[in-house]
Amino acid sequence: MRFIKSTHHPFTDTARKRAALVRKQKAEREAMPLFAAEIAAGQRSPDDVMQARAVSWAVSQARRRQWRAERWRQARREIDAMPKNMRRKVRAAWDGAPYPADPVYLLDFLHELRVGRRSMDALPFTPKPVNARGHSIGIGGLP
Repeated sequence: MRFIKSTHHPFTDTARKRAALVRKQKAEREAMPLFAAEIAAGQRSPDDVMQARAVSWAVSQARRRQWRAERWRQARREIDAMPKNMRRKVRAAWDGAPYPADPVYLLDFLHELRVGRRSMDALPFTPKPVNARGHSIGIGGLP
């Protein structure tokens, strides 16, 4: 079944992000000049802010990967619950579909089949030929 692993992008602490933070904190202080000292006392150092952002980014990425994995499992459960003949047709159609190999697209495709908006006999696309791993086979064996 066609599948693309989610990418991992670590948080990067750059000079541009730090400069933007300095500008933001300066704008916060300048917005209320009478309270600039109190506002400055409540603002965290750039190192603390970047460390908090790195932790928040890692948590967000883990949550996103977990969400995607659960959507893949949900789609696989729906396909596995189908009769064997239908399951084979759905997998072949998904492998040859022009849609991105994303669980949201697969779940939408399954939903449309389930509610009758789509039919396996009249797909809105011509399935591309694929190999046993679900990779598209182009002319002369090239994708």
